[in-house]
Amino acid sequence: MTTNQTARVLELLKRFNSGEKVCIDVLQNDAMWFGKSEKTIRRDLDVIKEYFPESFDLIRGGKGEKGCYKAITKEIFNNFLDQDTLALMVQTFNIAQRNNILESLNIDENDKKIINTKIQKSKECYEFVTKPFETKKQDVKLLREMERAITYKQYITITQQEAKGESSYELKPYKILFINENFYLVGENANEAYPFSIFRVTNITDIVLHKKTFHHNPDIVDFIKTIQTPYPKYTPSFRRHLIEVVVEVSPKKAKYFKMKQFLPSQKIIEQKNDGSILFSFTVTQEMEIEDLVKKWIPHMKVVSPDSLREKIETDVRAYLL
Repeated sequence: MTTNQTARVLELLKRFNSGEKVCIDVLQNDAMWFGKSEKTIRRDLDVIKEYFPESFDLIRGGKGEKGCYKAITKEIFNNFLDQDTLALMVQTFNIAQRNNILESLNIDENDKKIINTKIQKSKECYEFVTKPFETKKQDVKLLREMERAITYKQYITITQQEAKGESSYELKPYKILFINENFYLVGENANEAYPFSIFRVTNITDIVLHKKTFHHNPDIVDFIKTIQTPYPKYTPSFRRHLIEVVVEVSPKKAKYFKMKQFLPSQKIIEQKNDGSILFSFTVTQEMEIEDLVKKWIPHMKVVSPDSLREKIETDVRAYLL
């Protein structure tokens, strides 16, 4: 580099470090770059990229601006880490540490030690009673392969551990879902008799990616967005087959359902004079709501459909015998 270019590059680094937005057309009116071509300015930026590839990124400038860049600085992270976000990140790191995820990260050992130190310090303020999802080092490798297959829409064959041994399935993978503190792989089954499948990642022992690719089924994409539990039932044109479940919650427990949505589809239908409340849930099959109802017996009863109410009553009688 010439002396002048060195000075310009150092000035760019200074501006990036202070969190400034750097735009090529604005620099052309700056004293250090006045009269310089766009090509010269880009060469200055390329010098920084050569030595610090992840130092800054192209962003969308304002009206009339082009070629604008900005660096992710410590100050930006400080603004990002508000109270709610920080609490979420602390929980995430705690889960990561308790499941050996940090061990799988391709980062310097000293950096891992620093992260672990921060996690340990966070435990002075946080304690997590609910057990997080269980995972193994092998799961992390499988998740990475699933991510690749989902990104490039590749067919896969998965092998799953089942009660009677291992079974294999060919699948068009769509998404990895996190439900009830567990990861699930969901997608379109290559077997037309079972158009949609959901697999718990911890039960998957092997995955093979194929060169063959596929296109998404829009109906299944829409269906995945509505999944609430690990027990969804897909039927083509699924919205025509959704089931509305109405339950009544006693006055003693109604406040808990007003404070929290136990499923995303939960809605208040009616608040009665005695304080009890009618809630509705929209599900793909009755199994999705059974566990919730049973957890809240005797403070919750099914109003409709009759088939679910009778199923719950039969299960309760069998339990009491």
